[in-house]
Amino acid sequence: MRAARFYAPGDLRVEEVPDPKPGPGDVLVQVEVALTDGTDLKTFRRGHPLLLAQTPSPFGHEFSGVDVATGKRVVAANSAPCGACPQCARGRATLCDNLLPLLNGAYAELLVVPERIARVNLHPVPAGLAPEVAALVEPLACALHAVDMIEAQDQNVAVLGPGPMGMLLCSCLKDAGAGTTIVTGGSAERRALATRFGGEPGDAKGADVVVDATGTPEGWQDAARAVRKGGTVVLFSGIPNGVELDAQRIHYEELTLKGVFHHTPQTVRAALAFLASGAYPWHTLLTHEIGLEGLPALFAEPPDGYVKAIVRP
Repeated sequence: MRAARFYAPGDLRVEEVPDPKPGPGDVLVQVEVALTDGTDLKTFRRGHPLLLAQTPSPFGHEFSGVDVATGKRVVAANSAPCGACPQCARGRATLCDNLLPLLNGAYAELLVVPERIARVNLHPVPAGLAPEVAALVEPLACALHAVDMIEAQDQNVAVLGPGPMGMLLCSCLKDAGAGTTIVTGGSAERRALATRFGGEPGDAKGADVVVDATGTPEGWQDAARAVRKGGTVVLFSGIPNGVELDAQRIHYEELTLKGVFHHTPQTVRAALAFLASGAYPWHTLLTHEIGLEGLPALFAEPPDGYVKAIVRP
């Protein structure tokens, strides 16, 4: 089969590789569509210690496809909690001590979904839901988990960064009953798009809750500066180590800092239902379409107007 494989930062190659062989309980999926995302773009540029611990490595994790054994359309999240460790027993599935194996390799014609993921996080695609929209289930599940972790009801919330995750966060906040959802940063076109997902362009200063979705150390710092006294800063985007925050402000103004990571089986199921509801114009996030051969160039120099790309193997 044809697959994109990561060799080193900036070195992504589309190659012929042996077809994957599913083990007991695994599910072999013919990939209909994969989606690019911010994590993949960052990984292309600087690598990833967990997803790409060994190289060359399969690449990509947002997808929708056909279960080869049954012929049914399916979608899956990229991991599943073990259900047996102390963190899982506490109900903290995102902190599972045994989160591996991770699903990786969606930029390919075939993909094996490991048994543990297939058991709890592989779902049939609802009738009438386009496969490219169904493939948004994993990032939307992460956004739903973030909103579950904060008290958004009647709160004024600011989202820093109108990227695809910022848009999905806006939709989840709107449905959670946030008073207003302000979106800052990015281009005027991105901020205008956010209005279709429940956001309003504006200033984050003085918001009750500020969510960083920029993926930059500066975004974390801006969030801690902007939130009101006694407010909550949600550190949603992952960044490298070494960021410095205003310790005096955190202490004397009693800020709450909340780290948020990943998704749960519950938010994966909820995300799929949310997508199927058609509540928001999910398809507007999918701005470009390419084949596997177009991936290296897209990641090396994202085109104008790019939000997410559909990749058809």
